[in-house]
Amino acid sequence: MKQIPIKNILLLQKLDSFATNLYQMPHSFEALPKPDLTFATLKTLMADNSFVGYPKSHNYQDYSGQVAPVPSGRHKKRLRTEKYFFQKFFQYGMGEHFQQHEKWYFDTLTVMPPRWGFTGWHNSKNKGRNFIRFIHNSGSGYSISVREKKSTTVKDQRRTVGAGNWTCISGHMGKDGKTWFADCNTGSRPRAVIDMSIPERYTAEIEGAINFITKY
Repeated sequence: MKQIPIKNILLLQKLDSFATNLYQMPHSFEALPKPDLTFATLKTLMADNSFVGYPKSHNYQDYSGQVAPVPSGRHKKRLRTEKYFFQKFFQYGMGEHFQQHEKWYFDTLTVMPPRWGFTGWHNSKNKGRNFIRFIHNSGSGYSISVREKKSTTVKDQRRTVGAGNWTCISGHMGKDGKTWFADCNTGSRPRAVIDMSIPERYTAEIEGAINFITKY
């Protein structure tokens, strides 16, 4: 896992619009379960041969699939529109000079609540993927990846210039299940997460997308 500097102004504009709509969606959260991202828990999961790859626990409403029913049809329609055009942007909008591929999809699309919003340990077992994860947070939070006893932690960035409160990370989670990932919101502000993924065999596409992200 590595942090990617966001320099592309067009992409930042699309991300700002997307996050604005995500924050406007109605979100209901509970204080339980509390985040458990300890290495003791990770060790237990690593020893569990029946672990299927998905997080056993998390605390947020995920909009990566069908948009959940909400009181206002206007918010629902706006989010569907944002999702459609953002995915098409990754699939076809960067141009052949960077990358084009129809296999890009949303792995996670959510707003994590303050203090206790989190994604539990998971490893994408049997569904290997390369991912680019955009995180917007005006508070504090972090992402952590572990492979073969080596851990990498990226803290959510908070700035007044450049990419502002956006943090971008990229990584690979193979179908062998040896790479583990988790993240958490630790501050007093909500945390938006937009995870775009593509099957792990498409390495040129992930590098092309990173190249686009880092271009002015």
